[in-house]
Amino acid sequence: MDSAVAALLLREQGRRVRAASLKLWPGDDVRSCCSDDALRRARDCAHRLGLPFAEIDDEEPFRRLVVEPFVRAYLDGETPNPCADCNRFRLADLVARAAAVGAPWVATGHYARIVWRGGEPFVARPRHVRKDQSYMLWRVAPQTLAHLELPLGELTKEEVRHLAEDAGLPVAHQPESQDVCFATAGYRQFLRKRGVASQPGAVVDRSGRVLGRHDGQWAFTVGQRRGLRLASSEPLYVLERRGAANQVVVGRHDELMADSFVVRELDDRGLGEGRGLCVQSRYRAGAAAVAGVRRLGGGRAEVRLVAPVEAPAPGQSAVFYDGDVIVGGGVVDATTSAAAAGNRLRTV
Repeated sequence: MDSAVAALLLREQGRRVRAASLKLWPGDDVRSCCSDDALRRARDCAHRLGLPFAEIDDEEPFRRLVVEPFVRAYLDGETPNPCADCNRFRLADLVARAAAVGAPWVATGHYARIVWRGGEPFVARPRHVRKDQSYMLWRVAPQTLAHLELPLGELTKEEVRHLAEDAGLPVAHQPESQDVCFATAGYRQFLRKRGVASQPGAVVDRSGRVLGRHDGQWAFTVGQRRGLRLASSEPLYVLERRGAANQVVVGRHDELMADSFVVRELDDRGLGEGRGLCVQSRYRAGAAAVAGVRRLGGGRAEVRLVAPVEAPAPGQSAVFYDGDVIVGGGVVDATTSAAAAGNRLRTV
């Protein structure tokens, strides 16, 4: 629906519009944005709008660049962000394909904005932040952003749905697709179908004391409380997952809190020393105020926070905002617990 309304708005501006959808993953789950049913709905919307339609087969690069790294990350003890990887690859691919047919712009239905600073394009939050999708666009390269338009950046979801209804689009009341389009039944079931087997291991505390057993560290999430099957006089939370040792580390909630963390694959588009910025380390989490950013070399940096927050999971995206504008990002690599002795970094 969002992409169809983006096309509608551009057509009403008098633009010459072509519609395209990417076939990224096999299957017929209606919750997936790239299922056969979703592609049929996209074609129906394009025809309703009088637009030429193309279906693009990108299954092989999607499997190689998004799905396989997703599986490896879970086995390594990380919690990946496949949507950020997907947006980087698919939007670059669409811009290249558009250029090949003489189209200078690619428009999508993301709720975000493109703003220009010093002659360069940046992603920014939308005017109405309830459906903010800017976080998932942080890995899109500037050369791709320069050819990207986001027509829904000024609209609410309700306004978009009304536009779809008024235009008689068949997707006006379509439920929203899942965040991870290829794992609509949940990542655990997806990993099992991909051949990831149960691997019993130890549940330990910070000191290494064994508290229980698990069937596979990849089935747990940092911050998880339920389903640990541990006898304890106080609530315990997953603090980290150790892929190589096949351990799940648990502890008190105060041990989960972090006043700094390390990122790798740093993308610095104006971080400076970090003061005055905010960083968002989960898609649906609020942003935390940054006290400072210290470069460690090799594309890594330590991020110090003004106040402790629940530790972000390794593998997640840490996205830096200057007001509403994304000025950098990285992949969470390590955390510092505010309760740890000496507040020293621990490597995950």
